[in-house]
Amino acid sequence: MVGALATRLDGLPRGWVLAIGLVLTLAIAVLDYVTGPRILLNIFYLLPVMLVAWATASTGYGLIVAAASCLVTPVEALLSGLRLDSLPVSLWNGLVRLAVFSIVLYLMQNGRILTARLQEQALTDELTGLANRRAFREVAAREIERSRRFDHELSVAYVDIDDFKATNDRLGHEAGDRMLIALASLALATARSVDTVARLGGDEFVIIMPETGAGAALPLVTRLREAFPRVARVGDSTTTCSIGLASFVHAPDSVDDLVAAADALMYEAKAAGKDKVRHAVASADSRSAAQGRLLSFSPASRA
Repeated sequence: MVGALATRLDGLPRGWVLAIGLVLTLAIAVLDYVTGPRILLNIFYLLPVMLVAWATASTGYGLIVAAASCLVTPVEALLSGLRLDSLPVSLWNGLVRLAVFSIVLYLMQNGRILTARLQEQALTDELTGLANRRAFREVAAREIERSRRFDHELSVAYVDIDDFKATNDRLGHEAGDRMLIALASLALATARSVDTVARLGGDEFVIIMPETGAGAALPLVTRLREAFPRVARVGDSTTTCSIGLASFVHAPDSVDDLVAAADALMYEAKAAGKDKVRHAVASADSRSAAQGRLLSFSPASRA
């Protein structure tokens, strides 16, 4: 319940959220005073505290509301003429409420940090620190939708290390891991801040370049291919990579179509002798074919 309300308040400035929390606390206090001591409403004071802390992602704002709820007890005692509790007792009860609410806020903060870490781990490749397959698909789906809405070009590069399995078997998994990390670091350094670099698994990497056509995408992946043998040397072994680059005048219908086009071009680079870039531009009237076939490319557009 609190999470759903907090989600609705996410777009508001923090000051507005704090004001709403204080108004809710005042409303509960008025109801508490009217109903008297026979109906306990103490637990309801926690709701605006949690709401504000969650919506603002700030324990400090939650503490402000908690402190306001702490003052309710002595104020009610004064308004009732101290008939039920003395002022010291009401102050003590208010401080106990503040202590309990502070513990709840502390637990909420730790829960928020843990949730953020788990979400990050779920979207991050453990070895390279890049986005993983799941994260890539989420980004790619957004970029496809954005590209289709605003009629922007879109490019995606599929990168695969040549003979990785043989190198991994010959030199060991530790050397193979270093090679993967080297490619990840190089791809991040080569890509622009608006691009997303992801590891799909094994030695397969992908770079999605929003609002980017062939003119900007091809030099970028060419630099990546040329630099990789220098950064991925293991002993006296030289390693290369093959890259398939698909540029779309109009974005395809799905993430699978997007990846399949670049993947097919990467296999063309492998078949042509490896350590190459194969690039194609989807023509303006290209559409994804049925039965999972690749997007059609004009032969003249291949490089």
